[in-house]
Amino acid sequence: MASYETSRKVSVATTVEPTETSPLLDRKLSRASVIWQKSTIYRVLFCGFLVSLTFGVTQVPIIYVFGLMNCEEYYRHHPSPPSALDRCKVHEIEAGTARQVALLGAGTTLFGVVNLFFTGWTIKAFGIKKSLLLTVFLPAIRLAIQNIGVELGAGVGILIVQLSQIITVVGGPVGYMLSLNSLATEVVEPVERTATLGRLSGCAMFGTALGFLAGGLIGDAFGIIWPFRVTVGLFIISCLYVQLCLPDVHNPDIESKASKSLSSFFDPVKMFAPQKWQLSNGKVQIEYGVLLLGLGTFLGVLSTSYIGTLLQMYATDIFDFGTSENGLLIFVNSLVRGLFLTFVFPIIISAGREWLDKRNQVSESAKISASESGIPDIPVSPAEIAADARPMEGGREPVEPLKPAGAKAGNKAERQSFRFDLLFTKYSLIADGLLTGLATFTTAGWQLYVIAVILPLASGTGPAAKGTILQMCPPEQRTDALSAISLVELVARLSSLSVFGLVFAAFAETGQPNLTFTCNAGIAVVGFAILMFARFPPDGSRRLTKDDEDD
Repeated sequence: MASYETSRKVSVATTVEPTETSPLLDRKLSRASVIWQKSTIYRVLFCGFLVSLTFGVTQVPIIYVFGLMNCEEYYRHHPSPPSALDRCKVHEIEAGTARQVALLGAGTTLFGVVNLFFTGWTIKAFGIKKSLLLTVFLPAIRLAIQNIGVELGAGVGILIVQLSQIITVVGGPVGYMLSLNSLATEVVEPVERTATLGRLSGCAMFGTALGFLAGGLIGDAFGIIWPFRVTVGLFIISCLYVQLCLPDVHNPDIESKASKSLSSFFDPVKMFAPQKWQLSNGKVQIEYGVLLLGLGTFLGVLSTSYIGTLLQMYATDIFDFGTSENGLLIFVNSLVRGLFLTFVFPIIISAGREWLDKRNQVSESAKISASESGIPDIPVSPAEIAADARPMEGGREPVEPLKPAGAKAGNKAERQSFRFDLLFTKYSLIADGLLTGLATFTTAGWQLYVIAVILPLASGTGPAAKGTILQMCPPEQRTDALSAISLVELVARLSSLSVFGLVFAAFAETGQPNLTFTCNAGIAVVGFAILMFARFPPDGSRRLTKDDEDD
């Protein structure tokens, strides 16, 4: 989107004519040049919807395809049954299909973890846009290979599809969301980051839900191979959209030479290490805020990730729900969750920050010093202008927005961005625990639809946690911070499937599968208890770097 960048900056430059002896105007120009148009974030949000839809189209058909290919492979070594109606309704075939699907899921998750680290490194090495293009283009190659596997069918087809998942290491759904989150945080003001991350999650959820629906409809209407063919086309369209419609954002703090080295590959894990801070009185103490935030987020995602599967299994076992009823149940749940994150979550964040701001109007607890925030001062007096009448060092524009010298660091926007996000992360977990616990007492099928509607009303823990960790780290570590929380969420989802799958099976054997909801609620409450100890560093303190420790 180089043409868009050029036109945007030229239009700004024509409004101000700086001179060689007026650095104040230069800084104003620099400030204007990093203010993005409102339409930019809308294009980022639509990209989240489009790419999530593309990834979702094959999710339903691929399970059916595995069943067909496994069935075909079975009858290569066994005689065909007299009736073709129940040809694939054989326990060996069903068990084999389950194993292959489980292997596919495990491989996707494992490769997704590696993709998370790889994408974080490519963002720092090549920039956000190139990283995003990579994570969208390479899955198109994977789908092209899967098309060959589905065409061949049987055991060879299964093997080709399974091996194609290796491409997920360099391009997959985990990586593209990290790239989009990073892009979204760069094109909005700092105070809008948390709300924007919530909107992006909601748009991605809309796309995924529509992709599930579209994949099934396309497969039924045109044949099971067509969802895979359509997905290749959608990935190509997504690549063109990224290239033509999204800006090429560069942050010198992130794209440093040190960040491009392979040693920075595992920097996201280092984010959880306790950090040393020097207090205003000179005392040094260790802060565990990021570590506690990660643990609380892990437990929160662990308690909620299995809800979709749990609702379906519980509805099937207890209330005899069929495919259509379960489909409607999950569609309602996904729709409400998407609506909440897209429209309600940003309003809550904004209103909550205003409430907290009014509550602490004269409090010094939210002050941010100019040196810590990395935001340079604008000289306002003639003496300051004369003293600073020199070219900007290295000719580089400041990455962060400017603020007037002498202005209080505790202004409205800055106070809001530091406190309420963490508060919301804490209490969304306890709300989620209470609402999930209500499902324990369901006695009729229609009540599950009510549960499916109210459970998403406690959503937002993930976006709020991302917004919080961005406040806890310096600008050059934003990508690593987002990668760290994404890694926590990914591991929690994987753990949730295995842990609560066993829990549900154990309670089902005793005839009380509803108690699984109670366990989910209990995990959320434990996460809330851990997050109660998470905090920002004390006011007036500063982070100690390696250079400080060496001195």
